[in-house]
Amino acid sequence: GVVRMTISLTVILIEATGNLTYGFPIMVVLMVAKWVGDYFNEGLYDIHIQLSGVPLLAWEPPPLSATTYASEVMSYPVVTLNPIQKVGDVMEILKSTTHNGFPVVDFPMESTYNNRTFGKLRGLILRSELIVMLQHKVFSELYGEWEGKLDMQLFRAAYPRYPDISQIHVSTQEREYTMDLRAVMNRTPSTVLHSTPLPQMFRQFRALGLRHLLVVNDEGEVVGMVSRKDLARHRVVLHGGSMARATVHVTEQVE
Repeated sequence: GVVRMTISLTVILIEATGNLTYGFPIMVVLMVAKWVGDYFNEGLYDIHIQLSGVPLLAWEPPPLSATTYASEVMSYPVVTLNPIQKVGDVMEILKSTTHNGFPVVDFPMESTYNNRTFGKLRGLILRSELIVMLQHKVFSELYGEWEGKLDMQLFRAAYPRYPDISQIHVSTQEREYTMDLRAVMNRTPSTVLHSTPLPQMFRQFRALGLRHLLVVNDEGEVVGMVSRKDLARHRVVLHGGSMARATVHVTEQVE
């Protein structure tokens, strides 16, 4: 009833007693204990996960979440990049943030969505991809040096221990160069409309193993981003047979 272990605890007790005839009564007792415990609260392990703030998603979307939409869950403002970005700007963004992915957008335009837009979506580029480009000097002005070498093997060679941005050296002159992100970025990232309900986004994360989901408005402009942490904050609290929606703390130390 405390840890909600049923099958595994049944096997442990049968192994300890060495008598299969105890299997059925042990299973009945454990199931009743689980049902009684579920009536009052969640299991001990689930409570510890919430207290630690680990962004662990459940198997199913939280109940009572059908009326929660992407515009309420998403994080904003979003740090974005342009298809052709100055090297110095990329270095500063990577040093000042810990984000794993950056939307690539055109220059911001007027938006009908509450005047909160970050430009027309063109793609998504990962932090690791930007670091590899900086490490190998994949700059537009040095095209002759890396022509024909930009392929998947270049990025796989550094996986899974990509260098930290503090280990990348760029000269003052190179900081004025530009990077063409269109050759590397993902041109078709996973996106949802700002009116998408939370259960639909939850199932996308679970089914596709996503790390982040871009939120766009009706004009295809980026207005926010949903991460696993954003979804993990919205949970349902059980107490005395009743349930209620709650927003829990999620630690920023877990990536």
